[in-house]
Parts: sequence; C-alpha cells; structure tokens
Amino acid sequence: MRPIIRLLLKNGVGYREFSDICKELFVEVASDDHGLRGRKTNMSRVAVMTGLSRKEVRKIRETISTGMGEPTLRSRRPELVLSIWHSAPDFLDQKHKPRRISFDGAGATFCELVSRVGGDIPPRAMLVELLRSGAVVEDGEKLRVVSRSYVPEPDDPQAIFLAGGAIRDLASTIYHNLSSENLESRYIERHVSSEGLPAEYRSRFRKLAHDRGKLLLEDLNSWLSERELSPGISKSDEGAVDPIRIGVGVYFFSHPSESAKSIDP
Repeated sequence: MRPIIRLLLKNGVGYREFSDICKELFVEVASDDHGLRGRKTNMSRVAVMTGLSRKEVRKIRETISTGMGEPTLRSRRPELVLSIWHSAPDFLDQKHKPRRISFDGAGATFCELVSRVGGDIPPRAMLVELLRSGAVVEDGEKLRVVSRSYVPEPDDPQAIFLAGGAIRDLASTIYHNLSSENLESRYIERHVSSEGLPAEYRSRFRKLAHDRGKLLLEDLNSWLSERELSPGISKSDEGAVDPIRIGVGVYFFSHPSESAKSIDP
C-alpha cells in the first residue's frame, strides 16, 4: 500500500476521502460478489463481512442504488483553511476577494484561520505546508492566498487516471490467479528481478527492458488490431460475446530491497 498512499498524498487525497471511497467499495463488492444463488448478499452478511454496522450498510446501499450520492467531502484541514479564507466576510476585502493577512496578531490573521478549522495542527506547520504547495505566498510581511484548492504537487489528472487503471489491471490479475484453482485458467503474471546486479549494469538493463518490452507490446497490439471488430459491423454479425477489456501490461520496477528488513512472520 505504500506506493499507493504516496500517490494519493502527492495528489491531494487524504485519509478521510480515501476511507469514504473504500467504505462504499467494500459494501458494493460484498453485495455483488458474495450473494447466494445469484442474488445480492443480504445486509446482515455484508455487515459481518465488512465490519460496518447495518445502518452504515443500508445508507451506502441506498446511495449506490439511487446514484444520488454527493461527491466525497474533502475535509482535510488545509482545504478548510483555504475555504474560510475565500468565504468568511472578515477575510474578504470590499471586492469580496481574499484579503492579505498577517500571520498573527489581532483580528483576521492566519492563526485565527487555523483556530476556526480546529484540530491540533500548529499554525506555523499549516503555513509551511500551504507555502510549499503553492496555495499561499508571502507578500512582504503579509500572506496572500493564490489558490482555493490544496494539491501538494499537482500532476496531470489524465496521468493519475491512467495510473489508477494500471494498478487496477495488475491487482485484478493477481486476484484472478489467487482465486483460480485450475492452473490452466490462470493469467500470465511473471517477473524477473535481481538484488545483486552491479550498478554499472542497471541503466543498461533498464534500456533493455524498455526496448524489448516496447517490441513485445507493439507485436501484441498488432495482433489485437487485426482481430478487433471492424467499424460498422455489429457484434452479432461476427458472433462476438459481450465486450470485455483484455490485454497485457509490462512494467519496470526499481526500489529498495526488502531483504535487509526484519519481517515478522
């Protein structure tokens, strides 16, 4: 989970938002995948499997079934500080724009902002984080807010979307293989690695993996393209079943070895 958490934190997703998303998914998967005789799992069993209360399960299932769920509230304190700065009357100027404020003192100050949010985060620590993220800048002896949103290290949203898809694809293959009792029905999921490769060969191996991996994917992509349904031809014309997403992924990894760490069995 560490790489996933790093990715989430880097792109401004905190624990509460992630927890809310996971809670809904736990209920959805338990309901859809563990029912008997083709029916949805009953509420009591979902509660037992997920550890949630029946009341929570009922509320989440209603949200899923109606599609009326509100977007997850991103309630991390840095965002609340920015929200108050952009909306509280005493922090706005005559044009209803966020005022430049002092760090401390009397009246509308940064310390007052942090106190309104609550919690145990010191104002100085909050300021350092907002300055680092670029949401707030120092303007002489004053502080000026330049963004309403808090994203520590903004990245291309499309790149993050694709990264999530890659994680899902790999995790789906691992789940399929661990759940399959028939060896022949398992998907290919192999990797090669070394913990003793001299440093002078690492860049060469990275390039080798890139070049050969690219050739493999290009060859497989050509095979798929030749056999995909032609535009304008219905699936029934060629006897195709319901469409599924099928493919192969290749990835390179390089991270600190686990061999030197003490692992509790």
